[in-house]
Amino acid sequence: MLLYLVLYLQDILGYSPLGTGVRLMVISGGILVTATVAGRLTSRVPIRLLVGPGLVLVGVSLLLMRGLGAISSWTHLIPGMIVGGVGVGLVNPPLASTAVGVVPPQRSGMASGINSTFRQVGIATGIALLGTLFSNKVGDEVRSRVAAVPGLSHQGPRIASAVQSGEIGDVIARLPGPARQPVALITRAAFTTGLNQILLVAAIIALVAAVVALAAIRTKDFAQQQAPAPPGG
Repeated sequence: MLLYLVLYLQDILGYSPLGTGVRLMVISGGILVTATVAGRLTSRVPIRLLVGPGLVLVGVSLLLMRGLGAISSWTHLIPGMIVGGVGVGLVNPPLASTAVGVVPPQRSGMASGINSTFRQVGIATGIALLGTLFSNKVGDEVRSRVAAVPGLSHQGPRIASAVQSGEIGDVIARLPGPARQPVALITRAAFTTGLNQILLVAAIIALVAAVVALAAIRTKDFAQQQAPAPPGG
């Protein structure tokens, strides 16, 4: 979801890349603090009681971010960002240790590589899935709303394409003066509608993943790290 939050902050709210990064530090701060604690707890608490609740918090955070509208500001996202940072911080350290902990030590390199590969595949798949849903929803919303603006009904597909590609600012600048404000509100409303939809989808995925983690990560599956026997023993 970070990709779409960045698009929202930059393309819709108009923040610079630096300004966007500063605002996303709310998430980074939560991750930094919680990951430190979670790393220390991995040897004391069952892994599933870190990963599962962490994913629950991620799902809750995405639900908290929903409700965006055409006049929303970035501060609407702050509660969700804080909760999401805590959730991700709980998941990341034990996730890595789990990948190498369920195989014998001599296979830990292989397990780490598989974990990294599937992580990248998951990111790419998630962006593609959410991007398809987002693009279709935004396109439909823009076309239907622009059709109701006198003199702009034929520009619906062009404006929709601009919103989807992040070029809406250039398109609005070329419109006649009286049409700029209505189209700006339409595009913001359409973008936030699409964003609200994929926030819901992502939240459902995170909550389902939490249930799977609680059920599938079992202490008995971890390889026992035994000390080598003394020579001649």
